[in-house]
Amino acid sequence: MKMRVLILWVGFLLAASAILQAQEATAGLSSPSTIVGQPVELVVTVRDTRNAQVPQTVDVTGLRVELFGRATRFEMNNFKVTSTLTFTYSVEPLSAGDFTIPPIEVRVDNKTVRTAPARLTVMAGAPPVVSNPSPANVPFPSAPNVPSSAGQVTPYFGDLLLSKKKAYVGEVVPSELRYYFHSRISGEVGDRPNFGGEGFTAQKLSHVPKREQIVNGENYIVFGFQTGITPVKSGALEIPASSLEARLQVPGSPPPGFADIFQQFGGALPPGMFTNSRDVRIETKPVTLEVIPVPKEGKPENFSGAIGKFNMEASANPKKAAPGEPVTIKVLISGQGNFDAMGAPELSEDEGWRSYPPTDKFEPSDPIHFSGTKTFEFILIAKQERTQTPGLKFTYLDPATGKYETLTQAPFVVEAKAGEVAPTPIPVADSSPLATPKPELSPLMPVSHDGGDSSWTPLFRQPVFLWVNLFVALFWVLALIYSLIKKIARSKFMQKRAEAIRIREAIAELAICEDARFYDQASSCLVCIVGGDAENIGIISGLTDTEKEVIRGLLERASESKYSSHAGVKPTPDERERVNQVLSRLASQYAK
Repeated sequence: MKMRVLILWVGFLLAASAILQAQEATAGLSSPSTIVGQPVELVVTVRDTRNAQVPQTVDVTGLRVELFGRATRFEMNNFKVTSTLTFTYSVEPLSAGDFTIPPIEVRVDNKTVRTAPARLTVMAGAPPVVSNPSPANVPFPSAPNVPSSAGQVTPYFGDLLLSKKKAYVGEVVPSELRYYFHSRISGEVGDRPNFGGEGFTAQKLSHVPKREQIVNGENYIVFGFQTGITPVKSGALEIPASSLEARLQVPGSPPPGFADIFQQFGGALPPGMFTNSRDVRIETKPVTLEVIPVPKEGKPENFSGAIGKFNMEASANPKKAAPGEPVTIKVLISGQGNFDAMGAPELSEDEGWRSYPPTDKFEPSDPIHFSGTKTFEFILIAKQERTQTPGLKFTYLDPATGKYETLTQAPFVVEAKAGEVAPTPIPVADSSPLATPKPELSPLMPVSHDGGDSSWTPLFRQPVFLWVNLFVALFWVLALIYSLIKKIARSKFMQKRAEAIRIREAIAELAICEDARFYDQASSCLVCIVGGDAENIGIISGLTDTEKEVIRGLLERASESKYSSHAGVKPTPDERERVNQVLSRLASQYAK
């Protein structure tokens, strides 16, 4: 038996080694276009090998390309083993333009394979606002805080990264929760970690695309969640730990002696062959943020609470306004900062104009609302003939310098006639009864597939699912009962029981049959009892000589009654009683 197992494993290893012969390498970008300063990923995949070498950096003018992740994956299909190596590069654009990343040379064993070139388009300025914006382009520390484990590889850990250690009250601090899992571990993580605390507000957590990162020479899979933390009071603010639930498949130990088969041939167990399922909670460590109040020195009166780095653009329409016709000034504030707390710009030199509180709308360019554009619209009506609109002032605090900055917009040249808007005539009410308006049906919204807070009834709770499964279960129960009945009916016990019933019925009929048919009926009863032994009296066990003579006489008279042209032979009462006694005793003997 051991020899057969050994032969099977040798064949397995030979087949595996035969598969891992031809190698190929491919390269692909996570996005074909980006903007200056916003990195993308270049993923190099090498198939059918367990060991390969790639350069740490790639020289491309205008781009910074650096290796930061590596992963190995083994798959087994129909006893065939395939392996895939994945190398991940960070590509950071330094200038705008169209770039071609040259083929990357991959050293595999004693030969070199090359990837195809990759093309990247880099644009200047902020990216367009989309329905699913990309993660905030904010620099975070690259080296995580790995918990010490006495020289051993840490299988998983969490880390909370802040974009800065010191912030003003009301300033948005982009933050990222990262959860690291060693590449040898597989499993599933929860939807979102629990995050919150006192002394700050936080934006809704946003998923960051899963990526790979090398930490202390080990490859980790990183799950990230970005948010914006806004402190509401000064002092030392402690951001508490955040935990994420996960169910992991961690490497386990093989059965005793199992690994020896591989070691005898100079190999090792394929990774992931033996795993154990484990529910874990990964926690980050608390982080302290120093919060200071906004400076009082040099604080303008029109400061409305904006903290960040902003630009202002404005326009006025129409250029010519009739009496009572409004002029709209549209102001766009773009950049990075606390848009939620931002107030409207201030109108200056607004004599001769009637103004109304502006409307505002914010369009974020990232999920945590740190970057984007906020639009304000002022409605103005000239009380006097005017040749220019009011000017604009917008003040914000630049956290990088700690100083207040004021953006100004000069008045726009317009021709606005003085006057009031003509009143709209009030229509005379119709005396006829008003028809009840039909409510407008709002269009159905498409079902969200982005893992949001949608709710639905699980399939296993729907009535159709329950009824179908009930009928299927009932069918299988009936089929099982029918199968058991057939099996019992074919068993020796049931067959013997059926024979006993037939014998009892034959003896009962013999006791009441007519004398002319007695010997025929008795012969049939004898065959029913002993079967084929009826013609050979000598092999019928348990008979005395007298009883054998009775059986012989029975058979002779039955033959005579069957083949004689005369009427059936009739037994005497004594003969009839003797035959009944012998057959009854045979029946009881064969029934045992």
